[in-house]
Amino acid sequence: MMRASNTSLTCFGLSVVALAACSGFMLWPAVAASDSRTAECGRLLARAAQHDVIALERDRVRGDLADARASASRVLRTIPRDADQAHLMRMLAVGTGPDVGTQTIVAGVSLPATPAANSAFRAIPVTVEMKATFARVMEVLARAECDKRLVRPIHIAITRPAVDPSTARGAGSSNASPDTGVPLVEARIELDAVFGGAVAAAGEEQP
Repeated sequence: MMRASNTSLTCFGLSVVALAACSGFMLWPAVAASDSRTAECGRLLARAAQHDVIALERDRVRGDLADARASASRVLRTIPRDADQAHLMRMLAVGTGPDVGTQTIVAGVSLPATPAANSAFRAIPVTVEMKATFARVMEVLARAECDKRLVRPIHIAITRPAVDPSTARGAGSSNASPDTGVPLVEARIELDAVFGGAVAAAGEEQP
């Protein structure tokens, strides 16, 4: 029976240690690179998560800005440089129909729009008199209030004419539409349209 000598065992042990050391030296760079890539992936994922949060916040701010602009457009009005009475007439005029009897629109001479003596803002007074259904009168008021330019209601009077018994008999009342039978009202709407904003701004810039 043969036995390995101590020298052989020692050489074998040294060979195993040398192989393990060589393997360690060869594998260590790969392990270090893997750890570095893992750390880099974690960093990139964290940055991507931050970008998602920023994108969500950006979308929320954009939505808030759009809502604020929509709210402002509902209440803010422009003041044109010129009176532009033609636009006023077109905006306030209603089309003929069975729910409209008569309508008269009269524009007056421009007046100061503010009590300030040096104000360059002017206003065109406009009076609308009409005989129509209540809904058409409200339509004219809605047009004035929703117009893109500043139009200020001054006085509004809506009355229903008294029925004449002599004309109320028979086919119908003279205070109702002959086609629909809907009662008509008499309305007088006084308002003014402000203009001269560009002139006022230019005057304020002067020393």
